[in-house]
Formats: sequence, structure tokens, C-alpha cells
Amino acid sequence: MTLSEFQRTAIIAALIVIAIVILIALGISLITVPESRTTTQFNLTATGNQILVAHTGGESLQCGLVTVQLNEEEVAIPPDSLASCPWSIGEVIALPYTPSGSLQTVRIIYHQKNIPVELLYTEIEPQIEIPTVPETPTPTLTTSPPTPSPTPTVTPFAGVPVTSFDATPRTGPVPLTVRFTDTSTGIPEKWDWSFGDGVTSTLQNPRHTYTREGSYQVSLSVQNSLGTHTRISQGYITVTPAEARDVAIKSGRDGRISPGGFIECSIAQPGSSIKIAGQAINLPEGSRVRLVVEGDGKGKVSIRDGAILAFSFDSVVMFVDGRETAAGGVHEVTIRGYDDLLSSLDLVLEGGVGDLQILENAAPIAPSWNDSAVILTSLRPGQSGVMSLDCSSPASTTFQGAITSYQTL
Repeated sequence: MTLSEFQRTAIIAALIVIAIVILIALGISLITVPESRTTTQFNLTATGNQILVAHTGGESLQCGLVTVQLNEEEVAIPPDSLASCPWSIGEVIALPYTPSGSLQTVRIIYHQKNIPVELLYTEIEPQIEIPTVPETPTPTLTTSPPTPSPTPTVTPFAGVPVTSFDATPRTGPVPLTVRFTDTSTGIPEKWDWSFGDGVTSTLQNPRHTYTREGSYQVSLSVQNSLGTHTRISQGYITVTPAEARDVAIKSGRDGRISPGGFIECSIAQPGSSIKIAGQAINLPEGSRVRLVVEGDGKGKVSIRDGAILAFSFDSVVMFVDGRETAAGGVHEVTIRGYDDLLSSLDLVLEGGVGDLQILENAAPIAPSWNDSAVILTSLRPGQSGVMSLDCSSPASTTFQGAITSYQTL
């Protein structure tokens, strides 16, 4: 069949359009960096003269595509580190390492489809203590200082994320509550924290309470549509033993428990229960219970003979085995036996001229804070196993038990 001039022209035009579309698609694919799909997870430990990097999850890695950098310089992976390739879950590579007083960095880069993808960035803290330089006193100005120029506003922009974070405090006695702050760049959309004690969080800025002494590794992975980045900090949090000071206090000052303070224990005997918000909840033997004080913090606590006899506050949040179970007023508690009691209850005594009598280890002491407000930290049973607190009435507070320290406000 012979095509007309119009049909031939239409076919040629259609072919030209198709060719243009194909060229555009090829151009986009060439200039677009593919999103990393690598989901490998690592655990890093610096010990002696080695850095041990364990493959703990995700896909296997082809050994020839892995590059390791120590302090921004590429280091060779010892040939006897891996029993076989690819690098799979459970296998560990050992890198030569010299501890120093300076911060050291480790990067693992995977050359996926000829594009380098950073799978891990971590900092190893200095191994020797750096002395503190005393502050230089600020001189007194005799003339008015110049008016400072306004600080320009920097608008964050989306990009490949780079992980960083802060924590406050980073050291303290058990139980230690730490507030973590994400400071990553690139506008992450997802966060995956690991606090080093088996607990994780997907919040951007979580709070976590450490309930055991020790040094803890903290890691954060951040992610957005352009990639994923992980930072691991060894020994980032240090939890020290809590000092125990047996005290007895009788005060004409108003007292209250700071919001967020809690007691936590394991139920050691059957027949235990708590009535919260009018509902009686049975507590099975072996369950782990946390009672968090909220609201104005006015109430009573009584612990003796290995049992919790009273925990009375108008606003309490109860957790059982790590899950929030109920919230409301608590005025009836029967915990017949407990194990492993932890307390972050802090008692705040208002400042003023009310009477204040303190016995420490049965001897009267003269406090140095005079009329200042004071916090007694980590209220718990003393050596006799007794803790008695009554801060339910205004201008009257009594306490007997153990504390970690006094802190003035």
C-alpha cells in the first residue's frame, strides 16, 4: 500500500517525538543519583590496639566494594579478618588502631553501582583526659559596647543527611535521665536511636533513663529520601554508682516531688495490686512496675519490711513491663514484696524561714544553704529498708530514708 505524503510526514513526526522522549529519559537517569538501598547495620568497639566492626544486620556486602577510612585516610582491611566474602551478619573485621588523646573517626563506604555511599560514620572519644583550661575573667567595660550586628538567619535545606547529636547530662549517678537532641543536617525525616542498654527510640529528641551503672555506646541513624547516615559514639554516657546518705528531715517548709520522678521495682510476691483512677489493677509476680509522679507532686510514700505500703499522689502514670497501663490518682497500693527498687524521686523544699531539722546518719547537721530552696535527689529506702515521705500538707514536710545528694536552687 502506498502511503500518502501526509501519512509519511505524520509517521516521521511521531518517530521524532518518541526519540526525544527516550533521550530525555536517558538524560534524567544519567544525572540522577540513585537512592541508596543498602540497609546494613554495624556495631563498633574500640579495644586495645584494634577496632572491631561487626556486621549486625541488613544485606551482605561485597568485600571488594567496601572502603574503610580511619581519620579520613583509607586503611586496608586485613585479609585474614573475614573467613569468607561477602561480608555477612555475624562476621567481624579487625582494624589496627592506636588510642590517643584526640577524637578519631571511622567511616565505612560502599561503592554501590560505582557510586560511593557512606554506610557508617562514628567518632571514638579521646582515651586520655584533657585538662580543663580555667576561664579568663571578663574585664569590666568602662564604656558602652557597640551595638552588635543582627545575626543572619540560616535556613536549613534538604540534602543527604549527616548525623550528629548532643545529650544532657552525659554522666551522673544511677538512675540517670538523659535528654538527647538531634543536631543532624540535611533535614532528616526518620530517626533510629539506640541507647546502648537494649532500648531504642524513633523520636527526634527522646529522653531516656539509664537504670544500671556502666559506660554506654549511643548510636543514631537518620534518613530522608536522599539517603541514610549513622553515627556511633563509644562510651558516650557514663552512669556512676549512687551515693547513699541516710537522712531524717522534719521541716516547716512546703515540699513536693518534682514532676517526672518515679519509683520502679519488680513484683516479688503474688497478691499485689494498685488502685489507680478508681480501677484496681493486679500485678503478677515477676512483672516490672514503674509509677511516675506528675501534677503538683504533693503526696505520701511508705516503704518498709520489703513492701510498698503507700504511694499516694493525685496524678500518676503507671507502666507495667515498659508499657503505659493507666493514669490518674493513686491512693491505694499493696505491693507485698519487691526486688530491684529504683527511684528517681526528687524532693524540692521551698526556700524560706520555716524550721528545718536534718539528721544525717543519726547526727544533726547544720545545712549550708540557709534559707535557699533545696532538692534532695533520688529518695529511696535507707540501710534499714525504711522510706517514709509526707509532703501532702502545705508548710510541712517529713522524710526518712536515703538520698544521693543535696542541691540548692
